[in-house]
Amino acid sequence: MPSAPTDHALEGTLWLPMQELRALQERNLGRQIALVAAGHPYYRRVFEEHGIAATDIRSLGDLARLPLTTKADYMRQPEAFRLAPQPSMTVHEKILWDLSYTTGTTAGVPTPFYNTTYDYYAILLALHRLCTMVGIGATDVVANLYPLAPVPHIGFLRTRDFASVIGANVFSTFTGTPHPDFPIHNSLDHAVRRVEQHRATVLSGIVSYVRRVIMRAEEIGADFSSVRLAIVLGEPCPRGMREDMRARLRKLGAPDARIINSLGFTEMQAATAECVEHGGGHNPAPEQFFFEVVDEATRAPLPDGQKGLLAVTHLDRRGTVLLRYLLGDICAIETGVCPHCGRSGQRVVTNVVRTKELVKVKGTLVNPDLMKEAIATVAGIDEYQIVFTKEDEADRYSGDRVVVRLAVATRDEDERRTIAAAVRDRVAAAAELRPAIEFTSMDAIFDPTKTLKSSRVVDARPQEED
Repeated sequence: MPSAPTDHALEGTLWLPMQELRALQERNLGRQIALVAAGHPYYRRVFEEHGIAATDIRSLGDLARLPLTTKADYMRQPEAFRLAPQPSMTVHEKILWDLSYTTGTTAGVPTPFYNTTYDYYAILLALHRLCTMVGIGATDVVANLYPLAPVPHIGFLRTRDFASVIGANVFSTFTGTPHPDFPIHNSLDHAVRRVEQHRATVLSGIVSYVRRVIMRAEEIGADFSSVRLAIVLGEPCPRGMREDMRARLRKLGAPDARIINSLGFTEMQAATAECVEHGGGHNPAPEQFFFEVVDEATRAPLPDGQKGLLAVTHLDRRGTVLLRYLLGDICAIETGVCPHCGRSGQRVVTNVVRTKELVKVKGTLVNPDLMKEAIATVAGIDEYQIVFTKEDEADRYSGDRVVVRLAVATRDEDERRTIAAAVRDRVAAAAELRPAIEFTSMDAIFDPTKTLKSSRVVDARPQEED
C-alpha cells in the first residue's frame, strides 16, 4: 500500500482510519446543521414542517430523517438555499467571494450557487487534493479547454484554480460562442496551436471537446508530444473512448498519455478524482461533502455497491448549502480504503448515468450509456449521436425508431458499410435493439462554437399527452 503523503495539512483527512474520518464528518455535520437551523431559509421551513430539531441530526445515519432535496426545489428558489450570515461567523464566512451557475430555474435562467471566502478556501484545498490524486504537479502546463461561456462555469473557473493552487502554469484558449461586441473568442485551430505552442502537459475540458481538439490536431499535423494527461469531465468517457483518444495522442507523439474521467458538479465546486484509470472517483474532501445512494423508487438509502440515485450533503459550507441533494445521477459508491492508492473515504465506482437519459423504447427502459459504450469501441468513428424518433415522424402514435448518426473520416463505401454493421451489431448486443444508421458531418452532430458539449442522446419523439 502506498505510504501517506508528507503534507498532512493538505491531504491528511484522506489517510485517516475510517472511524476517525467518520467522527470528523459527524462533528462537521453537527456544526453545519446548527448553522442551517439558525439561518437557512429553506431548511428552517423543512425542519418545521417535519418536526425536526437541529439536535435530532447527530450522525450521518440521522440524515435519513431529512427529506431529499431535488433540483426542482433548488431551482424554484435558489436564494432560499443561501445561508444567512450569523453573528458568530468570521469575516471569511460572511464575505461573498464568487458565484457560478448550475441548472436553469423555472424562469429559464441559470441557478446561482454562492461561495464565501471560507468556501473558496475549501474549494482550493479540494482541488489541491484532486491534483495530487491524478498526478498534476508544479512542473505541469495546463491547457484550459473549457469554453468561455455566457455564465460562469465551474469547469472553466476551477481548471484555472486547480492549476494555480498546485503551482502549475495554466493558459485558457477562450473558445466558445462568439459575442458580437467583444471579439475575444478563439477558434478550434487556435486552441490546438496553443497546446502545441505552450507544450501543454495536461488537457482539461469536456470529454467531447477535448477529443475534438485531439482530432483536429491530427488533421493539421500538430505536435502534442508534451501531453501526458487529459482530465475530462461533463460526460462519461468509457473505455472505448479513452482508448480512441489515447491512440490518437500516440499518433501526435504522446505515447503514454492517461485519460482521467472525473465527475464534476457545481454543487461540489470540484470533482471526483481517479487515482488510476477506471479505479473509481474519490471524493477529494470527505470532511466537506458526504455522498449517499438512495433507491430510485423508495428513496431509501442503499448499501455500498448498489446502484441508485446519488445525493450529496454539505458538511462544511457557508454560502449555498444543500442537504441530501439529488444530483440527477445513477451510480454506486464504495466506502473504505481504496485498493489502488490506500486513501480513505468514498469513491464513485460505477459509470455514472444521468437519470434524464434513461429512455423508454417500445415499452422497455433503455440505458443509452450502454449504447454509447458499445459505439465507442468501433474504430473509425469521429462523432456519433443516438436519436430516438418515430417510424413515421408525422404520426405521434407510430412505433419507436432508433437512429445512430455517424461522422466518419472515410469516404470509402465498403468501409462505411463495415462501420455501420459493427455499430448495429454492438448496439444490439448491448441494448437488445438494432438501430438504423445515418452518416453525416461532425459539425452537424457537435459544433463546439454553439454548444458546451455534444448531445450524445436526443429524444426527438413528441411529448406524451397528459
